[in-house]
Amino acid sequence: MSLSGFYKISIIVVSFNSLDLLKDCLNSLFDNPLSNSFEVLVVDNASKDGSAEMVKRNFQRVRLIENNINIGFAAANNLAIKSSQSEYILLINSDCQVYNDSLDNMVSFISENENIGIVGPKIINSDGSIQFSCRRFPSIFDAGMHTLLTNIIPDNPFSKRYKLIDIKRDEPFEVDWVSGSCMLIRRKALADTGYMDENYFMYVEDIDICYQMWEKGWKVFYCPYAEILHHVGGSTEGGAVSASVRMQKSVFYFFWKNYRKSWKVVLLPLILAVLGLRIFLTFIKNLLK
Repeated sequence: MSLSGFYKISIIVVSFNSLDLLKDCLNSLFDNPLSNSFEVLVVDNASKDGSAEMVKRNFQRVRLIENNINIGFAAANNLAIKSSQSEYILLINSDCQVYNDSLDNMVSFISENENIGIVGPKIINSDGSIQFSCRRFPSIFDAGMHTLLTNIIPDNPFSKRYKLIDIKRDEPFEVDWVSGSCMLIRRKALADTGYMDENYFMYVEDIDICYQMWEKGWKVFYCPYAEILHHVGGSTEGGAVSASVRMQKSVFYFFWKNYRKSWKVVLLPLILAVLGLRIFLTFIKNLLK
C-alpha cells in the first residue's frame, strides 16, 4: 500500500440504487470543494436505477468503478481505496451531503494531530437533529440492556452510556468509533490495520475498522467543526426486518472476531439471545406501524 500519492484526499462514494441522493451528494462535493487536491471515486454496486449512467453523464471528473454484482459496502470501499492515490481517504455515503468548509476542517484537524487514524464529523439528520454518530464499542451486556430499554425508556443509563449522550459535542473529543456514513482515514494508519473486513457485507464495518485502529495504537476522534447532512437509510437495501437481520449478523461477527477466544463458548448463547431479541423487536415494531 503506497503512502505517497498524487492527491491529498481521495473521496469514495459507494452507490446502490440511490440515483437522486447520489447526484445530490456529488453536487455538494463539487459545490463545496476541498482547498487541497482531491479525486472523487464512485463505486456502483450493480444499481438498476441508472446511477452509473447518471455519473457518466453529469460528473466527468468522477472516476467510476462499476461492479456486476452488489459486493457489499466494505468490499466496494476497499476496491476504491486500492485504486486511489492520496494521503487521506474520505468515505462518505451516497445519502450524505457536505456543508461549506466541513471537509477542509476535517483534513486540517487530522493533519494537525499525527496520532489520529480516523476522524468523524458532526452528522445532522434530515429533520435537523444531531445524530449520535460517535459511540462506545458495544459490549454484550450494554447491547442487551440497550435493546430492552431504549424504546421504553430512551434516557436509560445503558443507552446514554453507549451513545455518549451526556457528552457535549461543541469541541473535538476522543471516541471509540465514528459512523462510516462519513469518516476521514489516514492512509498511513490504514497501512497498519489493513483494509476493511469484507466479511461485513453491510453494517458494523465502521466499528470494526475503528477497533483495529485502537488495536494498532491509532486514535479515533469526533470533530464537530465539520458538519454533514445524512438522509438515514437512503442507501440501504430492503425493509426494516431485512436490515435488522443483516445488522445482527454483523454485530455477531464483530463479537466473535474481537472478543477473547476463551469467552466465546460461554458468550455464544447470550450473544444469540440478544441479537435474536433485537430482530424480534424490529419485526414487532414494523408490524405495529
